[in-house]
Parts: sequence; C-alpha cells; structure tokens
Amino acid sequence: MEEIKGLVSVTIPFYNAERFLQETIESVLAQSYATWELLLVDDGSSDGSSAIAQAYAARSPDKIFYLEHPGHRNLGVNAARNLGARHSRGEFMAFLDSDDIWLPAKLEVNVASMVDHPEAGFLFGPTEYWYEWDPEGNSHRKNEVPTVAPGEILYTPPVLLARNMPLGKYGVPCPCSFLVRRWAFERVGGFNEDFNPTTYQYYEDVAFLSKIYLHVPVYVSEACLDRNRCSRFSMTRQASTVRNFDASRRFFLRWLTDYLRQHAVTDREIWRAVHRESWFYCLPISVASLLRRAQWRIARSFSKREA
Repeated sequence: MEEIKGLVSVTIPFYNAERFLQETIESVLAQSYATWELLLVDDGSSDGSSAIAQAYAARSPDKIFYLEHPGHRNLGVNAARNLGARHSRGEFMAFLDSDDIWLPAKLEVNVASMVDHPEAGFLFGPTEYWYEWDPEGNSHRKNEVPTVAPGEILYTPPVLLARNMPLGKYGVPCPCSFLVRRWAFERVGGFNEDFNPTTYQYYEDVAFLSKIYLHVPVYVSEACLDRNRCSRFSMTRQASTVRNFDASRRFFLRWLTDYLRQHAVTDREIWRAVHRESWFYCLPISVASLLRRAQWRIARSFSKREA
C-alpha cells in the first residue's frame, strides 16, 4: 500500500465502548488539520459500539473505515492497533483509545512539529488526566498534567529509555499523544501482541515505547492537546491490582531484558536502570507480594490523607 505524504492515519481500537466512542470519534472529526483517515478497529465488541463505528464508516466511506478481526474475536488493544496500522496509508500514524479525546488543534500542531524536525520518527507530549468529566466518581480529584519529559527537545536514542518510566523518573506518555512516522513504526515492528488482554496488558504501551526509545529519534512537545479519561471502568484501573500489576511488571521486565540482549545493547545507564527495577522481582513471589501489598497500603493511606 503506497504511503500518502502528509496523511495522518488515526486508529481507534475499541471494545464495548458505546458510552464514549461517539465523543472520541467526534474529536477526530473536529480537527483543524483535515488530512486524515480514521480506522475504527472493533476488538470483538458485544455492545452497541460496533453499530456506532459502522454508521460513521457508512457516512464517510472514503475517509472512515471499519475493521475487525476474523470471527469478530477479541485479541487485545495491541492487535487492534496493529490491524489498523496494516490497513493505513498515511505518512504518520496516531492512536486514540476509545474513551479519550483530542483537542481540535492536536494534529495541526503535532504534524507541524514533525515537519520542523524531519529527523524525528516519533513525537509525544503531555496529556491531561481528565477526572472532572465524572464529578460523582472522581469527586476528590482534579484534572492534572503529569510531566513526561522536558519538552521542545529532540532526543536521540537511547536517551529516553533510562530516563522515562519504568526505568527513570519521568512518566509514561499516553498513547493518545503519540504521532509516529510510518518508517519508525515499521522499524520497531509495531506493538507487541504478547502483552495479551487478560494478564499482561498493563505494560502494552511501555513495551512499544521501549523499542521506540532504543531505535528512533523522539521529539517531545510541550503542547498538551489530548485528554485521557480517568474512569472507574478503564483497563488501567481494572489492571491496577497488586496481583495484576506485579504479574505485568515481571512479564515486562523479563521481556525488556531479553529484548536488550537480542539487540546487543551495552549502554551501562540502561542496564543499571534495568537491574535497579528488577531486583524486587528476583525475590520469591510470596515475599514480593507481601512487600508490594505493604507499599500499596502505605500509598493508599497517604492518598486518603491528601483527599
């Protein structure tokens, strides 16, 4: 499939997302940058979200496309993102989760940054963590914009790998802030489908970012142009139990160690960071679980005091 210069291929993977999907799609339609295509990837939904996506595709068949896995299977968000990427035509790719939204200038500003920095293969920026959409469920939380890395800087690989979570002090950028050139996406092999939807999905985006940081120049923007809906029903909230978090982190650190060895990485700062983060998981699972539970109880007690 021939690449179309300047086109942004936007993939929205969704699974039983009828509550928010329309608002998410409308935030793409409202973009001031008009050169985009939208790929709506159904990850086996059983609610009304399939009908919502199909209706949008029927209305704009040259610009909006409905996709699903064979047999309408549920294969996880990474498989859905990769399916959208395989059917896309754009020079750039963007990924928007089905409950998040973009501000109208998102694509215009980010594409301009990539044009100004042609050597960059990937861009991310800060995201607003959006609690106030649900005043009842998040009554004690205010919207916030966490620091993901110092902005308006082009980072050469592998600088960000040792500085950003889970190995460094800065947080993980949200997928809704990503803009990636096609060559960069293909260089790292897309998203890892080993991080499946039932056990290890918590680190699915971190694995992709780790590959990007290792191989691709990254431009970090200071513009906050997207909102991550913080919901009681989100995948991240549901995965964030002691057991799921520990299992996901063990799996990720094992995967990262193998990946670094396969690519003959010798950077001492990266390996020091990996060893620093991995020691906890070298303990017997029962001991690590007890320590983790104690950490979570302490963290929860402090959060209740702040609230």
